[in-house]
Amino acid sequence: MNTVVTAVLVTLGILAALRLLRAVAFRRHLHRRGRSFMARRLLRRLDATPEQERIFLEELEALRGTLHGLGEGVFASRLELARTLEAEALDAAALEALFAPSLQRLEEARTRAAAALARVHAALAPAQRLQLATMLRSPAGLRSHHHGRC
Repeated sequence: MNTVVTAVLVTLGILAALRLLRAVAFRRHLHRRGRSFMARRLLRRLDATPEQERIFLEELEALRGTLHGLGEGVFASRLELARTLEAEALDAAALEALFAPSLQRLEEARTRAAAALARVHAALAPAQRLQLATMLRSPAGLRSHHHGRC
């Protein structure tokens, strides 16, 4: 029973995360130009070369596409979860089948994100990586207007 409860909690967590990503993607869609501006501003702060900018923006767009795919099938998953929960006995195999597509897409997104970070990491000079890490550590580091030429 512990495994089943854990599986249900994981599914609900995945569904909540997917819903959040969907809401963020929608909001970001409304501000597409702003998003591009923010990425370019970050690249200016890092004093990125045109080649570094190209790599960063390519990876960002590919990652966006992968993350957008995470939201697919959320409604269908909710309906299947509801059917599974209303049954007299909780079917572990049905839960496994329900989780499998979402977990596969999540794994694909994780793999894509790791590849994107590796490519961006390789493209940046050591000083740029240090500067980016410093920005990430600061609560306002990526938004701050006090660093670089923004």
